[in-house]
Amino acid sequence: MKSIKILSLLMALIMLVGVFAACTTDPVDGNKPTDKATDNNKPTDGGNNPNPDEGFVADGKDYTYKTATTALGTNWNPHTWEENADQSMLSYVSSPFVDMSILDSENGVYQWVYEMATSIKDVTKDHQDDLTKYGSTLPAGAETVADVEAGFVFEIALNPKAAWQNGEKITADDYIESMKRLLDSKMRNYRANLYISGESALAGGAAFYNSEAPIYAPIVPAYGEEDTPDYSFDVDKAIADGTLYVNVTSDQMTLYNLSLTALNDKYLGDADMKALFKGLAEDSNPYGYTKVTAENKDAIFGAITKLLNNVFSITDEAECANYVKEALFYYTNTFGEKVEYDTVGCYKVDDYTIRYVTQNYIGFNYFLTSCTDTWLVYTELYDSLKDTTGELVTTTYGTSKETTMSYGTYKMESLEKGKQVVFVRNENWYGWEKDKNGNLYSFTNFEVDGEKRQQYKTTKIVIDVMDETAMKQLFLKGQLSDWSPSADELSTYALSDKLYKVDETYTMSFFFNTNLEHLKEMDNSKGNTNSVVLSNETFRKAFSLAIDRAEFVTATQAYKPAFSLMNSLYYYDIYDDDKEDGIDGANTNYRLTDEAMQAIVNLYGVQYGEGTPYKTLKEAHDSITGYNLTEAKKLMATALEELVAAGLYTKGAEIKIKIGWAKGALTSDDNKQVELMNNYINAAASEAGFGKITLEAVGNIEERYVEVPAGNYAIGYGAWGGAAFYPFRNFQIYMDPDQYDINEAANYNPRTDELTLTVNGEEVTMTWQKWSNSMIGNGAYAAAPNATKLAITAQLEEAFLKTYYRIPLCATTICSMLSFQCEYYTEEYNIMYGFGGMRLMDYRLDDVEWKNWVDGQIAENGELDYQ
Repeated sequence: MKSIKILSLLMALIMLVGVFAACTTDPVDGNKPTDKATDNNKPTDGGNNPNPDEGFVADGKDYTYKTATTALGTNWNPHTWEENADQSMLSYVSSPFVDMSILDSENGVYQWVYEMATSIKDVTKDHQDDLTKYGSTLPAGAETVADVEAGFVFEIALNPKAAWQNGEKITADDYIESMKRLLDSKMRNYRANLYISGESALAGGAAFYNSEAPIYAPIVPAYGEEDTPDYSFDVDKAIADGTLYVNVTSDQMTLYNLSLTALNDKYLGDADMKALFKGLAEDSNPYGYTKVTAENKDAIFGAITKLLNNVFSITDEAECANYVKEALFYYTNTFGEKVEYDTVGCYKVDDYTIRYVTQNYIGFNYFLTSCTDTWLVYTELYDSLKDTTGELVTTTYGTSKETTMSYGTYKMESLEKGKQVVFVRNENWYGWEKDKNGNLYSFTNFEVDGEKRQQYKTTKIVIDVMDETAMKQLFLKGQLSDWSPSADELSTYALSDKLYKVDETYTMSFFFNTNLEHLKEMDNSKGNTNSVVLSNETFRKAFSLAIDRAEFVTATQAYKPAFSLMNSLYYYDIYDDDKEDGIDGANTNYRLTDEAMQAIVNLYGVQYGEGTPYKTLKEAHDSITGYNLTEAKKLMATALEELVAAGLYTKGAEIKIKIGWAKGALTSDDNKQVELMNNYINAAASEAGFGKITLEAVGNIEERYVEVPAGNYAIGYGAWGGAAFYPFRNFQIYMDPDQYDINEAANYNPRTDELTLTVNGEEVTMTWQKWSNSMIGNGAYAAAPNATKLAITAQLEEAFLKTYYRIPLCATTICSMLSFQCEYYTEEYNIMYGFGGMRLMDYRLDDVEWKNWVDGQIAENGELDYQ
């Protein structure tokens, strides 16, 4: 079960149907087809009874959804796919165990719905012996399996109607045999990682996956803190024997807790080293190891030594020579012991029931999240396409029409690689019925807004490959169902009722390098002048308050003002369905909690209550714009005094600071944003006595998130986002360098710098890193109630923002146009189900009616008017 964020899944499933929210009302100039019904998704066609069991008759017409992409997927094998384009192809020819859909669109309430499963139950309490049999890791506080009653063994009742596109029934055997192939150690399937590690890892899965694999051992045996390391391994002999290897992507080395690649990316950003490690990774064997030879030895050893010098401050030559060995492996010429599949915790109960045993504890709803796809393959076809001639066994399953077997709503009708793919209805999908005329139709097996709704009205999906210019032209000619305007084009369609916008979790920010020594070097050799002013916290705070975010976002149509690290898309308990506590998961929005609002009110110093303009916390919070020029000017005056007193700045001197702005070339929107930023900062600083400040945006920077902490830029412009349903772990991205590349790494050391927070009335001190991990896994407050976690999270957000290492500026959105032919189920976007997706999409006109209408419009106007 792939443990991915629900948001990512939803976006992947409906990414080709434009999941975006309406901006304006319909045009009234006659340039659109007339709606044929006021409630098109209700099955009222021809006055027939809406109950499919009572003689519903489908209209039998064609409804084609036409979209475009710059590249098609090339490998939609569920065991090996890698790219988003691959996953998009896979989504049409597969179905998940469970999905999410609309329960109540008016109030934004979602529901889990069963697809390939008919029920999923936590049966741990009745099958505790499975934890022992398959080697599950007991949770903290449990001494024996008898202490564990939930979170490990899940029983999945399979849909007995499920079938392959050839009509063969799908049974428990299909799932078990597919899992055997997924975890086959001779295949090393890419997606096996989802089942051998992570929250929903399969008990016994890793051992089976690694069985009979060649063994590469560290040349320095593992040692404890009190032990003396053994550095006696003869490196030169191993090179001569051809048994010495390096793995630049492994974090399993004795000394290092990160891979060599990650160490460079996070701490140095050395371009030559990056190229070296990339080349070594590309030359690695199927197990990730690259042979060290006489020819590449100096380059490899030199790179590792440079990491030791600059990351670990190890400079002694003899000491470095020893530590280099801790990054190397040798091939033992042995293989792991064979492990039988009966040690893997995915097993058959009966023809339509399987059990899944997890390696670690997982909550029920998070297990359901991991069930939003399956690992199914049609094994007869899969095996027939195997190639056993190489070092690893491979298969071409899922790479063409002929090598694809669908069990989803659609099947592949045709494929021109690199040009076009066409999907049509899979008549053997379990959800289809036939009316008296032989037409396929389907209704939801659950109620949406109180009724079962007609679903999957789309009869065909056509995806063509083309560039963005062609996409626009064809959309305006009525030949595409959706189109995403560029940032520069958005203003043209800003008033269109067919422009849809959806907020994303990503918050664009300025992130700083405040390290004084780095800033001095940037002033000396990197093109900056007096960028040392950024070392002053008061200056950075003044900069933040000087920014008119409401105006700033007008430079780019797709942005909205942001004043905090997490926006309104973050939910702290979406799964809460405890009616007794009066809380619905849909209402557990982190940003709207008192704790989160108070944090931002504290940050901006807004008062509320008696004698103030704001009666309540919410009124105070809602008043915040992030802009206070008067206060910014006062703070700039204070900052000037502090900087002059510290001998870092001369009053009136000009300041020039380069900003690592973009990976690509700067756009006209970028230039508008930079112009505004220069206006803002000078408006606040000039009266205080600062000289002219010039902020210069720099584009075409491959790794700006690395370049800033490495000391090449003083400011970076970029975003963090994602993990919308995990706000309690969100601060790892700012505070846990073992998990993430910390953009602010030059400013502080979260491993050692401490922070004191108030938890349940008591002051508690921990490092920033430990705080970021305190509410997940085995953290100190992982099992604490949500009220405690909310208090900690809000305090962390406030404390981090008050360092002004990072200044939030704006939130991003996704924008798209939807054809006049198509209609979303609801105009109210919800992060849990989008607008209803392809499942509930309706059509105003069928294909014939649409063509006739478009032809008339083209003849009269040359193109469709969406403005």
